[in-house]
Amino acid sequence: MTTQPHTGSSVLKAIFSRTFVAIALINFLGMTGYYAIFVVNTQFAVSAFNCSLAYAGLLTGIVVIGCLVGRFFSGRIVNSVGYKQLLFAGLALYFVSNLAYLAVSSTWMLLIVRFLSGAAIGIIGTVAGTLVAVITPKAFQGRGISYYSMSTALAICSGPFIGIAFVGKIGYTGIFWVSIALSAVSLALWLLVRVNEKPKAQTKKKIELSDFIDVRLIPFCLVCAIFCLAWGNIQAFMAPYSHVFHVEAAASFFFLVYAAAILLTRPMTGKMYDLHGPAIVFYPAIISLILGLVILWALPSSIGVLVAGALCGLGFGNITSIGNASAVAMVPRERYAQATSSFFIFFDLGIGAAPYLSGYLVPTFGYDGVFGITAAACAVGLPLYYLVTRGAKKPSKGEELEFNKELEDITVTEEQSGDIPVSQKPKS
Repeated sequence: MTTQPHTGSSVLKAIFSRTFVAIALINFLGMTGYYAIFVVNTQFAVSAFNCSLAYAGLLTGIVVIGCLVGRFFSGRIVNSVGYKQLLFAGLALYFVSNLAYLAVSSTWMLLIVRFLSGAAIGIIGTVAGTLVAVITPKAFQGRGISYYSMSTALAICSGPFIGIAFVGKIGYTGIFWVSIALSAVSLALWLLVRVNEKPKAQTKKKIELSDFIDVRLIPFCLVCAIFCLAWGNIQAFMAPYSHVFHVEAAASFFFLVYAAAILLTRPMTGKMYDLHGPAIVFYPAIISLILGLVILWALPSSIGVLVAGALCGLGFGNITSIGNASAVAMVPRERYAQATSSFFIFFDLGIGAAPYLSGYLVPTFGYDGVFGITAAACAVGLPLYYLVTRGAKKPSKGEELEFNKELEDITVTEEQSGDIPVSQKPKS
């Protein structure tokens, strides 16, 4: 049997199944609501309950702890509970937690609601990310995860925009209702998800750390967490940085430029990963991120902020998607859930720890100095990335041709399951 080369349209058709599109939309809508509330929650806590700024920061940041808990436990139980069932549980919890914002009457209630909301996002993110890896043909996993990650990139831009632009017009309650509506649509989209794999019965055994994460990935994920410090500091300090250096107008476009850079490059970088492995994307991405941070440190101006936004999008935006794809590629299929959970646990830890650690540096070095120090930390991460990925398997030129055999091995069609669309088999 001869293998015929597949066209770009057949690749896209294989990736963009009904389930893939539904999962990407679920992630986009959920994360948009998450970020819309995230950017206004500190102000809401201060104005509604007259609490200190430090405590309000805790009420905002507790969502990251909830997210870590959700990711940690969902990575262990997803194979026994089932992808679709656990995804529904996460979506239902997220919808209920968003509704609960309307009933919050004290800081401790807000603390609980924020924690549960974070746990729900952790569950949704882990299951959705794992599902994308499962339903995407292995030969095109880099492209599939890159396309899927665009939903997060768009949410990073649209969520803060909704929160900041509309809170003055519709108030905090209006922002809560927007998030409720988005989570309701996400819940409805769950009906379009079709998964061909059934839950696997788990034999009773002693609970181990490997049930929750993949221990082999810890060195790699720790290095990725170093680069996540950059995004955590950008999220936390871009607003006060722009105020100090009088670049508020440019800073308002920073995340838009960041998202545009991701959208323009991820299809290309995903394909490069599939054909040549992660190094060809990861090293330039690290350097791009470092340059963006250096510009924020050395050139605090409007043009500097915009250029930094593009460089950080090229850098951190691709580190996220290629790092996720690399983590999944390092483990067998049955460990995809633990791999996804491992990567995003350290991802969240890096982002969450950055504002706390850098808060001690701001009084001495200023906001621009913090970005310079973060650039130095990322520079240290460059050789560390080489050390932890040395000897990793690289895809061969013939690996992409496995796509045709994968299509032959699929026994259900799009009409039957809605999972992976099956194109015509190669002619003998």
